[in-house]
Amino acid sequence: MSTTTPESTPLVSNRLVLAVVWAAATLSYVGLLAVGREVAAVGAFALVAAVAVGYRRLAGVRFDERDADVVTTASGYAVQVFGVTSGVVFPALVLANGLGYYSWTAFTAGIATTVAAFFLVWGVALAVVRARR
Repeated sequence: MSTTTPESTPLVSNRLVLAVVWAAATLSYVGLLAVGREVAAVGAFALVAAVAVGYRRLAGVRFDERDADVVTTASGYAVQVFGVTSGVVFPALVLANGLGYYSWTAFTAGIATTVAAFFLVWGVALAVVRARR
């Protein structure tokens, strides 16, 4: 008869707890922004983000090449979705604007600028990574 006991697997993984804490930081930030509490939003995000960083260190959460592969694949899908969507939505809005059916608001112009900035940063990052290989 063996005296060793099988390792028990935790009910909830440290990685899941870390993801939930980061989600709580983001939701508290967005929720407080939505009700016009900008300073509280930043404070809440900073506080919960500090909890997430502390938890990662104390719990010894480690990531490996499998995690990197998952992030790389998910990031690729996200870029594709935003790219295809942007390639359809923004030209359609420009056409509608040109035909007098749509007027750009500060909000939609901000979205368009943010998406353009994202793809600019992504393109530069892509060029740098390719140059290093």
